[in-house]
Amino acid sequence: MPFKICVVGCGSIAWRGHGPAYRRYAAERTDTELAACVDTDLNKAGAFAKEFGFARTYSRVDEALASERPDVVCLLVPAPHIALLAISILEQGYPLLLEKPPGVSKDEAERIADAAQQPDGSELPNRVAFNRRYMPLVIQARGQLNEWSADGKIHHIAYDISRVGRTDDEDASVTIIHGIDALRELTGSDYREVRMQYKRLPHLGADVTNVALEGEFLSGVTFSLNYYPAAGAVYERAQISGEGVSLRMKLPFWTSHDSPGSLELWSNNECTANWKGEAVAGSDEAYIINGFYEENAGFFDDIRAGRKPVGGIASAIQTVEVAEAVYRRAAQYVGTMNAGIGEKR
Repeated sequence: MPFKICVVGCGSIAWRGHGPAYRRYAAERTDTELAACVDTDLNKAGAFAKEFGFARTYSRVDEALASERPDVVCLLVPAPHIALLAISILEQGYPLLLEKPPGVSKDEAERIADAAQQPDGSELPNRVAFNRRYMPLVIQARGQLNEWSADGKIHHIAYDISRVGRTDDEDASVTIIHGIDALRELTGSDYREVRMQYKRLPHLGADVTNVALEGEFLSGVTFSLNYYPAAGAVYERAQISGEGVSLRMKLPFWTSHDSPGSLELWSNNECTANWKGEAVAGSDEAYIINGFYEENAGFFDDIRAGRKPVGGIASAIQTVEVAEAVYRRAAQYVGTMNAGIGEKR
């Protein structure tokens, strides 16, 4: 029997990141069937199906699931629509990969996580598509940081997100959530406390806001996270400072001039190792360097092998909670949850 994949949502993120990943996955694992894609705009669904090799198209999710009975559903819709659809798909018993965020509030994220729980106490396979978690460069950095964490050598991590011309109606929390989650991934810890400051830029637009976060993780590592929506360059960069060591990372964000990214290891004021994004990824394809292939392929392979995937909805609840605090323009967040603590992200 073929492994059947059904995609819900055929917008820009599906075209840029996920579609190429599905096409490659099906080419490499020939018992895979790209069964169907769903979009309320059938023209979009048809174009996506033609480009990436899906067999059928639908305008309604319930009709697609009833007809196809897929082995996995990939939910790639905008944030306001994620929770309702994710809960429905999970309650029907389908393993689910869903685009970030898993809901726009802690309450929505928890309800999605609850929907993945089965009456027998098991959990339907699920994964949140925070692609920074699956960037080969981030995985490389995480391996190095695991060694330092065991020795208590990590002191501080700084993460900067810079964009150009982000003066639309999208709130800062929708973008800064990437940094919020990447910091948890890199440190392997949850937030103990976050202090927040905002600088509104009303002359650029009603919701355009610089955001600065700082605080401490449960591990004791301190951090800073800055988001600039209307700067002069597009980039995401992280610098990890430890005892006698530093890591400097340029993430391979799509339109960043840093792409395909790099990672430098420093000691005694000398660069002792330098990894290039395309070399670590084994490819110069953007969807691979940006983590989209691994987040999908790894999830599908886990399902096929009967393994529990990492990176599930429960691991993302605190990320959503902190982003919700930013959305509310809170001045402080204090960790209030245990869900996800200790779970490999």
